[in-house]
Amino acid sequence: MVYPMRFRKAGGFTPSEKLLADVCERSFLSLWSYPNLFRKPGKELCDLLVVFGDEVVIFSDKSCAYPETGDAALDWNRWYRRSIADSAHQISRAENWLRKSPDRVFLDPKGLNPIPLSLPSADKLQVRRVCIALGASERTKAETDRRDLRVSAITEGGADRFTVGSAIHDDGFVHVFDENTLPVVLSELSTVPDFIDYLKKKEELFNSGRFAFADSELDLLAYSLE
Repeated sequence: MVYPMRFRKAGGFTPSEKLLADVCERSFLSLWSYPNLFRKPGKELCDLLVVFGDEVVIFSDKSCAYPETGDAALDWNRWYRRSIADSAHQISRAENWLRKSPDRVFLDPKGLNPIPLSLPSADKLQVRRVCIALGASERTKAETDRRDLRVSAITEGGADRFTVGSAIHDDGFVHVFDENTLPVVLSELSTVPDFIDYLKKKEELFNSGRFAFADSELDLLAYSLE
């Protein structure tokens, strides 16, 4: 397949998608990232895809207002489901598509302009899954005096309030960042291999049995940089 030399990336359609696209475009991911891809006309694939050799990072972005029903547990469960759980589902669907139809990924909603590179075949594809979940930081700060969600290897999914557990989706580990942690991670790391290596090491740490929890993603980042 012959691709045009010039093409235009999407810049995000919603405010949160624009934030994700802008943060990535201003970082070392700019040459490797493709926002708002489609799998067929009118059917979105994912909010942003990073392709680096056989390594692919699938991003799903959700910006959900934190509910205020008066029931603290219900509020958390609703926000977690609408942001993190729904993102994990979108990532899983995108991953399945990339494995089955890597030649059918498009830059535009009409499905006229294919992504200008060859995606890895299913037997070579290495997937990292990233959810960007916005909307909980103010409530987290008010109730825990932390702005960031706790990350835990001993919590299942969203079983504990303001905590992201390890088992988010059956397909594999899903990393969760927000409007506070993503810019810091991308500013402290320097290259795409550094970012992918950080995601790999975090997955290995969660699976090692030697890690319980950290109060913030940034604590894990600091630990990895020591």
